[in-house]
Amino acid sequence: MAHPSFTTIIPAHNEGNVIERCLLALYRDAPAEHSMQVIIAANGCTDNTAALARKAAPQAQVIELEEGSKPNAMNAGRAIATHPICVFLDADVQISYGSLAALARALEEPGVMVASPALRMDLSRSNPLVKCYYRVWLNLPYVTDRMVGSGCFGLSEQASMALGDFPAIIGDDIWVRSKFGFSERRNISRDEDGEPVFFLVSPPRTLRDQIRVEARRRAGNRQVDALLAKEISQANHRNTHGWRDIARAVGKGATWVDALVYVAAKIAVVAKTNWTGVKGKTPSWERDLAARES
Repeated sequence: MAHPSFTTIIPAHNEGNVIERCLLALYRDAPAEHSMQVIIAANGCTDNTAALARKAAPQAQVIELEEGSKPNAMNAGRAIATHPICVFLDADVQISYGSLAALARALEEPGVMVASPALRMDLSRSNPLVKCYYRVWLNLPYVTDRMVGSGCFGLSEQASMALGDFPAIIGDDIWVRSKFGFSERRNISRDEDGEPVFFLVSPPRTLRDQIRVEARRRAGNRQVDALLAKEISQANHRNTHGWRDIARAVGKGATWVDALVYVAAKIAVVAKTNWTGVKGKTPSWERDLAARES
């Protein structure tokens, strides 16, 4: 089987703790004759992210940008991409070449605009409350209904042309998902040989950190709502924590205790987001630094 041609763009802001892990996982199973271009867009870094990236993957391209901006880093990477299919990967995510290649093949199919691999969570270092939260979240429509985002998604050539540049918002994945309908999105869980296709995410360790990260996501959703108020389809940008969705999650393996923890966390997220708005603060990029510890 011919190897697909695609570009993987990794925006990285002070990701010295995880960038080597990301790149080593990416190249570990890559054949010598692969046609994958990798671009690490180090943006606003005050640590050794760029140096560690060059050391871990000398065959990759590392660009250094003065401003710390994920959308600008994604745009800068796409500007020098040599392949029309682009995959965007967060630096704290782990994924194999095989999974990325399967994603690229899916994006070569007619009508497929955006795609993401199956999502796996490494909850081994998260506390029991966080595990309760994710037993619900992993069964919600955002995850099960052809998700795009949460750390890895790919764009076809047609999708890239239709989207243009990423706007200056913190919810880039929500923005992309909102621009395409159900039939144009794919979630790839198996390749043509039946091998699993997935990316691995390390979620927060504590519920307090989870609430901080979720508040950032909610602020990002509001930015997308304001930016695309006249374009967003409810099917593309639906509420992912309605009571019916939570009840279905309980029916799929979560417990009512899990649901109570999930709802309590969401109430705290809404309160934190609203309080930030009352104080007039601009939404900022909240990261869980503990999950990035070596």
